[in-house]
Amino acid sequence: MGTYGTVMASVTLQSIADDIGVSRTTVSNAYNRPDQLTPEMRVRVLDAADRLGYAGPNLAARNLRTGRRNAVGLLFTEDLRYVFHDPDTSAFLRGVAETTACVGTGLMLLPVPAGIDPTNSPVRFAAVDGYIVYSVAGDHPVLKLLTHARGPVVVVDEPDLPDSAGFVGIDDRSGSILAAEHLLSLGHRRIGIITGRLGVEPRPGRVDRVRRESSTVRVARNRLEGSLEALESAGLDADSVAVWESRANDPDAGRTAATEMLSVDPDVTGVLCFSDRIAIGVCQAARRLGLGVPGDLSVVGFDDIPRAITWDPPLTTVHQPLIDKGRIAARMLLDAIDGTSATRNMLPISLKVRSSTAPPLQPGRPHPAA
Repeated sequence: MGTYGTVMASVTLQSIADDIGVSRTTVSNAYNRPDQLTPEMRVRVLDAADRLGYAGPNLAARNLRTGRRNAVGLLFTEDLRYVFHDPDTSAFLRGVAETTACVGTGLMLLPVPAGIDPTNSPVRFAAVDGYIVYSVAGDHPVLKLLTHARGPVVVVDEPDLPDSAGFVGIDDRSGSILAAEHLLSLGHRRIGIITGRLGVEPRPGRVDRVRRESSTVRVARNRLEGSLEALESAGLDADSVAVWESRANDPDAGRTAATEMLSVDPDVTGVLCFSDRIAIGVCQAARRLGLGVPGDLSVVGFDDIPRAITWDPPLTTVHQPLIDKGRIAARMLLDAIDGTSATRNMLPISLKVRSSTAPPLQPGRPHPAA
């Protein structure tokens, strides 16, 4: 046993290089940058290392020497359980995890839910090389910690950070315009909107102009403004549109908001929703009220989660590439850690027209909720 230990300790990268007649850099790349070698060369190096008894590089020493932690942090402001339950977020997380796993980089989840003192959050003590900031309201106190963060930052969706930060997102305003114009093209004129929370703390209920204009959640604000812009272009008064803020981004909250909205504005024939999960709740509320979807109430979602196409009826929605968003954000951060300048990536969106939307009831036909 003592001899075996001595042999392993004496074998170095240079020993392997001399044995097979290549440079020390080639041997190092087999462990640290395999993309720089052909598969055949990497196998040759690793076979020689195994034959000579080389256990591999000392990762702790390498990280100490380079200052790398070989891990990235994913910062978000929801409860950790939400990440795995919400299909939008879990699809994004899948994309991030696939990319980091391919290069052997660790992924640290850093939740900072509402009510938690960010100064005591894991963000402050995370041993990571950089951060992905996922959909954080612009006035959230945790952002102050990022001004002193070690390593680069890539923002997904929001907030606005200095130009040194990378960005991955979509044009939320344009997506909502597509959705609103779709309902308008079908002939709807009594259109309601159910948005996500407009601030760090939600205020469920009817949204007035002050709440709308003071929103600190850019994604929700842009989707709401895009919808209202399209409706105003069609001659509708934005202040007369039924706009409801949901307490959360889930079907239960969407169902509650829709029930309240339709009790106040029973002549609404179409609803634009902040997300597919809220749209599913709207469909559930409609059924409880005796309304058919889309016969009595057309419903449009946003995101195109897997459940959107399997829902009954399948949801008309704005599609965005959720998994690709995670892959691109992770790749951008890894590149930034290696010294590549930050970039801004706007991903494509499209309207998926399915069975949850149709022309409104003929004039004069009584509305079941009236």
